[in-house]
Amino acid sequence: MPSAGYLRRQADICLRLALIASDEEASGRLLAIYHDYKAKADAMDAEAEVPEDAMAHPDASPGAEKYGAG
Repeated sequence: MPSAGYLRRQADICLRLALIASDEEASGRLLAIYHDYKAKADAMDAEAEVPEDAMAHPDASPGAEKYGAG
């Protein structure tokens, strides 16, 4: 699976190509690809930012420690 950095570099290439493309249809497709790559990279970054505490007890319900169930 590609990294977020790789997807961002590909998005940048698509954006640059879209800006210099003389054909509007090609430019539109490149912009759509740019947005897709950027969204995937943002999702990967957001997924990586999940706190470790949330990963430590995946079965615990919210507030379980507060009520002694965790």
